[in-house]
Amino acid sequence: MNDVRNLLETRFPGLHARIEKMLVEAEAAYNHLTNQAPSEFLLEHARRTAAIAHKISGMEGVDAFLPALVALYHDAGKFHEGEYHKDDVPEEEHAAVLAGRMLAEFGVERSDVEAVLEALRALYDDRLPCVGPCRIVQDADRLDKLGALGVGAFFTKATLRGRGLVDALVHTLSRELTYALAAPRSMFTETGRKLAGEQAAKTIAFFDDLLDDLESWGIASFERRTIILEEDFRTRDGASMQRMEVPIVMPRACPDCEASLGLTHLRERGVKCEKLTVRFACGGCSYARETSFCLPVFA
Repeated sequence: MNDVRNLLETRFPGLHARIEKMLVEAEAAYNHLTNQAPSEFLLEHARRTAAIAHKISGMEGVDAFLPALVALYHDAGKFHEGEYHKDDVPEEEHAAVLAGRMLAEFGVERSDVEAVLEALRALYDDRLPCVGPCRIVQDADRLDKLGALGVGAFFTKATLRGRGLVDALVHTLSRELTYALAAPRSMFTETGRKLAGEQAAKTIAFFDDLLDDLESWGIASFERRTIILEEDFRTRDGASMQRMEVPIVMPRACPDCEASLGLTHLRERGVKCEKLTVRFACGGCSYARETSFCLPVFA
């Protein structure tokens, strides 16, 4: 973390502290409006992503200044005006507006400002080319969701949303495993691909052990099903892929009446991604759960 702070402080004193203050205030406003307990998840994630981007930059032989800036700003628009995804404008666009104003105020060169804004807008918009710092930050952001860091973030988010252990697994483990399995193919940089392979294996091993323990202790029983999407997918660099496998983790039977569960899914275009909505419902009672997440985009 100090490497990023020192890098920015050397070139633009006060900028790093100003960015962090903005992130803290944005999350505080959201927590206030939604009556949630104080938290600094946004700040911590930005710090981790910036640190990973700094490391990737060094391993790739790239100046870390622009990737570090993009990483610090990349979620700045998440709680626009104190709300989560208040409008149909992608959060990265809100982040770009905030970054543009602040960087200009600190006298950052116009060419660097434009590079930061282009990277922010393209980060998770698969219709835009992801080049330069965008590629490093995309890898860093995804690496933060893998391995021990990713597992920690998984349970932190579950706690912030008021979910218990089993409820969190039902609602979001399918997404985590989908991203872990796709991670090496989702990275732009050689460094990112190498690290993703190592960290994704840790993610999968941890949750495999957790599900096994839950079942062996008689607490909860899950099964894994696989949805095969046989369509024409395009990578960010324009290559074609004809197939995607999505692992779905769901209760082995209805937790209320022990009848079997049916599984259905719907794929549709969201604000900034291809979204998969999965629903499993009991044929014997009213039990049903639904989860949705952005499908991974391959580099």
